[in-house]
Amino acid sequence: MAIEIQFLGAVGTVTGSQFLVSVGQRRVLVDCGMFQGSPDEIARNRIPFAFEPASIDALLLTHAHLDHCGRIPALVRAGYRGPIHATGGTLDIGEIVLRDSAKLQEEAENRWRRRHPVEDAATEEADEAAEAETQQPMPERLRNARPEARAESREAIYRMADVEQTITQFRPVDYEAAFDVIDGVRATFHDAGHILGSAIIELALRDGDQQLTVVFSGDLGRDHTPILRDPTPIAHADYVLVESTYGNREHAPQEEATNELVQAISEVADSRGVLLVPSFAVGRTQELVWVLDELLREGRIPHLPLFLDSPMASRATDVYLRHPEEYDEETSKLLRSGESPIEYPGETFTNSVEQSKSIPHQERPIMVVASSGMLTGGRIIHHLKDFLPDPNCTLLFIGYQGEGTLGRHLQEGGKTARLDGQEYEVRCRVRSISGFSAHADEHELAAWLSHFASAGERPDGMPKTIFIVHGDPDAAQALATQVRDRLGMHAHVPQYEERVSLT
Repeated sequence: MAIEIQFLGAVGTVTGSQFLVSVGQRRVLVDCGMFQGSPDEIARNRIPFAFEPASIDALLLTHAHLDHCGRIPALVRAGYRGPIHATGGTLDIGEIVLRDSAKLQEEAENRWRRRHPVEDAATEEADEAAEAETQQPMPERLRNARPEARAESREAIYRMADVEQTITQFRPVDYEAAFDVIDGVRATFHDAGHILGSAIIELALRDGDQQLTVVFSGDLGRDHTPILRDPTPIAHADYVLVESTYGNREHAPQEEATNELVQAISEVADSRGVLLVPSFAVGRTQELVWVLDELLREGRIPHLPLFLDSPMASRATDVYLRHPEEYDEETSKLLRSGESPIEYPGETFTNSVEQSKSIPHQERPIMVVASSGMLTGGRIIHHLKDFLPDPNCTLLFIGYQGEGTLGRHLQEGGKTARLDGQEYEVRCRVRSISGFSAHADEHELAAWLSHFASAGERPDGMPKTIFIVHGDPDAAQALATQVRDRLGMHAHVPQYEERVSLT
């Protein structure tokens, strides 16, 4: 077998990060994330793992976003009992994210069972009724499955007990502290600057006389963004796996993005409306609050009430406050001066359902930040019903919207939105600001990869292959072209389940 890697997720799509590294008979998994986006993508979370979970020796986690960690409890449920290595920040946030995921799955299963007291999911009639209620077509591979498999598709992928077991397997690691994962696999975690605790993972692999280094970028952050340090430059590897979420796009300059945010807030203030911002609870929300606090201190925006409608965001902010050692110098300086840079004066965390429901009745103008970031569920769905038809409101996208999601539909100019079986007219303003993305854009990805290209001046040379992952097909191909044409390195866009022997 020697040394090989198999691509089991985040290929041909942005989500579902999962890479199996085999070194002789030893096997290490890097990430075990959920597929997100369209119904067909979500259905992939129910496909059995491509390996026997109990045969995995160790799991390494780049960071705690659901598309990188979300299937770990399913792996544990299926028999994995090995260590889960990640930074302390990642494990603290991961516990929050996975508990929330299990809770939502259990609630969804319970709702379905209440609607179907006589379980008849094996019949075509039940399948069609469930599709109508969820507004999601059943993927062909599930429709054609045996009846009991279709019934199981209504059940939670994992439950809270599986998360509790998962947490017992967490093993914290420090940045820049190399450690032996198993015999023949040595790992070093470098700061990726994406969210708190996010890491670039460098693996030194050895099988007999064969030795090589593989670098997994995870999700790369951007230079000079608030709160966190910049991504760590790395200059040597035999193979590199790099994300390509924005491999074909360049973000707006930070100052331009900030000006657009100021303009959106001013519009809402003038019209006495609502600024509704879909935001990922971990990372994006904390960065946005940092920017709003700075703009308020500088007098560039009026002091509008801010409602943070996400219990997970509240808990994640607490984790951020517990890890000041990961802050960049600018944020650390604010802390030393007595400022609290990720808290907005007078912000309100609406942790209860009753508080959330009261938001539309608050005196305007107001700002509301709610999850989920791509409008695939969560509390923001209820706010859309109130605010989409209102021309005095602004729906502001500040992050990536996956193909097939309601967020992408509205971002591309959709005039109606179907929410819980009812059509809503879109009369509010819809804006998008790319400069607040937590992902490096095409220019920043190429700049990070250029450190490897400079290795051509050394005797050991450049990487043998740059594997382009974690991107939609057009973005991945665009970055691959840049790697070949501008950086002079060999690039490959893997296929799902493809195995590559590393030599």
